[in-house]
Amino acid sequence: MQISIFSTILVVVLGIFSGSAKAETGQNYSDSIEAIAKRRGVLAKEWRVNPSARLQNAIESEIISSVEELFGYWLGTTWALGAPQTTTPQSGKINCGTFVGRILHDSGFVVKVKKLQRQPSQLIIKSFVGRGRIRKFSNAKMDKFLLSVREMGPGLFIIGLDFHVGFLLQTEIDLRFIHASFETGTVVNEDAATAMPITTSGYKVVGKILSPRNVRNWLSGERIKVKGKW
Repeated sequence: MQISIFSTILVVVLGIFSGSAKAETGQNYSDSIEAIAKRRGVLAKEWRVNPSARLQNAIESEIISSVEELFGYWLGTTWALGAPQTTTPQSGKINCGTFVGRILHDSGFVVKVKKLQRQPSQLIIKSFVGRGRIRKFSNAKMDKFLLSVREMGPGLFIIGLDFHVGFLLQTEIDLRFIHASFETGTVVNEDAATAMPITTSGYKVVGKILSPRNVRNWLSGERIKVKGKW
C-alpha cells in the first residue's frame, strides 16, 4: 500500500512539474515573439528613414536569428496530423505544414497559417518565394541536389518533398533541415545531407526566402497572399 501511495504521489508531482515546464515554455515563447515584434518595429523605422543595402543585410540577419530562436522552443514537440494543431511549443501536436506556417507567422510575417498549411508544399513555397529563387529537382542524386542548394548561398529556405515540407538553414559550413518529422514523431533539427525525408524523396523543390519583397513584407506587416485554394 505504501508503494502504491508513493507511486501515486510521484505521478502527481511529475505531472505538476511537467505542466509548469510547459507553461514556462509557452510564456517564454510569447516573450520571444513580443521581443521580435519590437525589434521589427525599430528596424522598420530605420528603413523608412534610410533604406540601404547594409540595412537590408542587417534585417535579413535579424529575421534568420529570430527564426532560429523560435526553432529552439519547438524541438521535441509532438508531430501529428489532424485537428487541433497547437500554437504553443511543447504542448499538443503539430504537422509539417503548420510548423512552417507557425514559424513564419510568429517571426513576423503576416500569413494565415491554417490556410497555408493546407496547400501542397510547392504552393507554400510560391506564397513566399518568387520564381527566380526556386529550384526543382526530380530524382536528382543527393550530391547534385546539395551542390545546387549550396550554390544558392547562405540563408533560409523552404523545402518541399513528396509528402512533406520544412525549412533548410544554410550557413557557410552547414546545411540543416528543421521540420516536424513524421519519421521521429517530433520537431527536429538534423543534417540535411542524411535526413531520411530528403534522401528518399524523388521530388524536391527549394525556395530561398528573404528577397527584397519578403523583407518589405516583414517590415510593413503586409499580408502574404497564400497561393492555392485548399
